[in-house]
Amino acid sequence: MIRPPASIIPSGFASHALQLLQRVQRGISPVELVYTAHENWPFRAGQTIHTRPTLRICVLDASFNPPTLAHLALANALPPSSTQRTAATSIAAEPYDARILLLSVRNADKVLRPGDATFVQRLEMMRLLSYDVRSPDAVGSGDESSQTSANVAIAIIDEPTFVGKSTRLLRFLQTRLSTIEFSHHPNSTSDGPDASYIFPSPKLTFLLGFDTFVRLFSPKYYPSEQAMVQMLRTFLSLDQEDCRIVCAYRRNATADKTPQEIQDRTFEVAHEFITSNRITFIDIGPEEQTYSSSEVRAKVAAGDGTWQRLVSDAIANYIIKQGIYSDLERGR
Repeated sequence: MIRPPASIIPSGFASHALQLLQRVQRGISPVELVYTAHENWPFRAGQTIHTRPTLRICVLDASFNPPTLAHLALANALPPSSTQRTAATSIAAEPYDARILLLSVRNADKVLRPGDATFVQRLEMMRLLSYDVRSPDAVGSGDESSQTSANVAIAIIDEPTFVGKSTRLLRFLQTRLSTIEFSHHPNSTSDGPDASYIFPSPKLTFLLGFDTFVRLFSPKYYPSEQAMVQMLRTFLSLDQEDCRIVCAYRRNATADKTPQEIQDRTFEVAHEFITSNRITFIDIGPEEQTYSSSEVRAKVAAGDGTWQRLVSDAIANYIIKQGIYSDLERGR
């Protein structure tokens, strides 16, 4: 398959990404946007105000080491219907207004190893992935040609926990939204926008693979089990940060390497959030649900060319050109 000319990493992207990465790593900035679809993101293209009280943003937070077709399926997933888990007639949820591909430079369970993709290389692969993130209209209609209107951004954050990420992202987005609207609102004055205008509130939905979902509800990543429950309630409760989780589940038990005991424990802890519809599950496809970045890395290191079916052509070409993961076995 020949990639369209647009699937190219823009000149200067790597140096720009490195500068922003260093700002985050040094604590100068809590969040940096490496790429946005247009200057007024997260508003939709051509808009500088939002007429609804909330602005819905989905966040695909992953290591992207490398991005796989499972990441892409999650990034393109439609919001689950509000009655997905009941027998009632489903009601289509409102589409996401914007999407974020988020890279954390501090992961609660992973460290950079010799042979891994560097953070800048991951950001370059995320940029390649962003070309295939489709607009809500294209996702709903099956029209895959309308990719340029996808309202996507690539962001960096230095925070290992989802609770911390949501807090930092919400503050960052609230500031960005108010700055854009202050500068563009027709009734703005030097003292601020028209007092009758209400700024939209960003609402975050985190898109997770099942392995990440299990880690989210594992007590070992929190000071205590009691602290975990309290932090998760802050993260997911309607009257607090009001975030949601959409998780890709695995139908094929053989594809899931998580021990059954751990799965049962995870669902026990997550039960209150599942029954209150703060967490929903989606099917991203029978093949995509089995794909993992670790499988790609292992196959590349072993010289097994079947890894290429797990990623897009553009990312496969990038991995080959950069020689990533081929020395991973030696670096262990």
